[in-house]
Amino acid sequence: MLRPGGTLVDARPDSRVLAYAEQLTPKGHRRVGVIRTSARELPNDQASDRAIATVVREGLFKRGGTHRFWHRVPFDDLGALRQYLSEHLRFEKRARWTVDRRERERIRNEAFSIRRAVRWEMLSRR
Repeated sequence: MLRPGGTLVDARPDSRVLAYAEQLTPKGHRRVGVIRTSARELPNDQASDRAIATVVREGLFKRGGTHRFWHRVPFDDLGALRQYLSEHLRFEKRARWTVDRRERERIRNEAFSIRRAVRWEMLSRR
């Protein structure tokens, strides 16, 4: 139970924007693909949005503004990233690659990450 005047932080993956498959290079992260939220998860995200809107509309909470930060999930190589996608419920099972097959083969043993957005908002209890 949150006391009056307390703060609730709503933080969750942001399905409004794509996630990115990235290769780690000496110069930084190189985007090599995009990853969509799975169609099965979109209704859950929409239900969460409706729940927050309801408690605000009913006057239980006051909004403090919506924000976003980016979070990276690291992988030792391309195979590990693909394995993660095959098992993860939030994402589609395959990335949409922005580099061709030959380039993916060349870099398959490099370090990779998934960069995903996290949406957060502070809500004050009235």
